[in-house]
Amino acid sequence: MKGGALNVLVANRSNGERLSLGASWTKEELVKIRSNDKFHCPQCKEEVILKLGSRKIWHFSHLAGSSCESRYDRESEYHLSGKLQLYNWLIHQGINAELEKYDEQIRQKPDITFEWQNQKYALEFQCSVIPEELFVKRNSAYLENDYIPVWIAAESLIKRKGSFTVSMNQFLYLFLRQPERTWSLPAYCPITKQFVVLHGAIPLSSRKTLTNLQIHPLSTCSINQLINPVAKPFPMLKSWQTENQKIKSRYLMYPGAQNNRFLQDLYLNRLNLLTLPPEIGLPVYSSPFIETPSFIWQAYLYLDVLRHYKAGEVIHYPTIREAFNKRLRTGDILLRNLPASGERTYLYALAEYIFLLTKVTFLTKIDSGTVKVKRELCLHGNYQDAVESAAEFFKRFQNKIEEDFFQRHEKIVQSVK
Repeated sequence: MKGGALNVLVANRSNGERLSLGASWTKEELVKIRSNDKFHCPQCKEEVILKLGSRKIWHFSHLAGSSCESRYDRESEYHLSGKLQLYNWLIHQGINAELEKYDEQIRQKPDITFEWQNQKYALEFQCSVIPEELFVKRNSAYLENDYIPVWIAAESLIKRKGSFTVSMNQFLYLFLRQPERTWSLPAYCPITKQFVVLHGAIPLSSRKTLTNLQIHPLSTCSINQLINPVAKPFPMLKSWQTENQKIKSRYLMYPGAQNNRFLQDLYLNRLNLLTLPPEIGLPVYSSPFIETPSFIWQAYLYLDVLRHYKAGEVIHYPTIREAFNKRLRTGDILLRNLPASGERTYLYALAEYIFLLTKVTFLTKIDSGTVKVKRELCLHGNYQDAVESAAEFFKRFQNKIEEDFFQRHEKIVQSVK
């Protein structure tokens, strides 16, 4: 196995009692226990060694060559420290918490298990990348056994790119939660003892994401703030416009762009990526479910459906849904796996986009299953005209777009399903 020693904070004594290093032990007490006892991993039952160094956090270490199933969880000093800090943070709030309690039924050992408001929680402080399949398997096992999983990423995994932009790979998207009407991704840094929370997530590309990143000192943060974060709206539209235009420009310069299927589709239909109408490529709340950038999947909807209808004609939602699903089947549109986000799906993003098009006066809602084209989209032949048209569009509809972004549209979603 690769990596450093497999370290844990809890072990079983010879008599079967748990010994947790999260308790208030003195070094003298632990030295005395160590001299008269042996310790075993609660999970694999192998012998572990209690290490009480002066520089590193006290821990139990598996012997070299261990076959423990926690092989993906080799814990650095950073990880051990963060886990202990989060455990003590819960204890100080009067919460019944246990460190590294192995659950025989699901054969898993959450970093911390606790109960709050009559609900069981499994908290995982994840500092290293693990396979997506393993993340999903653990998350599902928790849910199936009545735990609410709380995944907290190491702050070191988040790469800030600007005031409202971060780089998020697919692994970080696995942590994205959706309590009530907000996206939330909690991270923690044991060095600064601060939560770093991403409030909101608006993907610009497969990695670059708009978000409202806020810092909360551990000492002033409560469990309620972690479990039930409040939405933090931010002025995202200007950043969206700027970053979206940069990404489209770079998209044209990528190696192999001339063979790109999407760009070829635009070319065959006499369209230019940089002069597409501003109605194509709008931000919608549920866009994290779709890995493909919004300007691409919305352009496909225009090519496959919207452009074929004239003003006054009716479009049925199933037509829109089937066109989107066809692009999924051909691989032109890709989805994201968001296991921590609940039961919602990409259909929410699709419904929100259609509803947004009614807000910007392109469509008119007739009933729960149909819309009518109110006006045709304006196509420009040159870049400067397109830029001026987009500026006028966003000036006119900025408030409607931003207000719509933070609202629910449950009835529309039901009609798209």
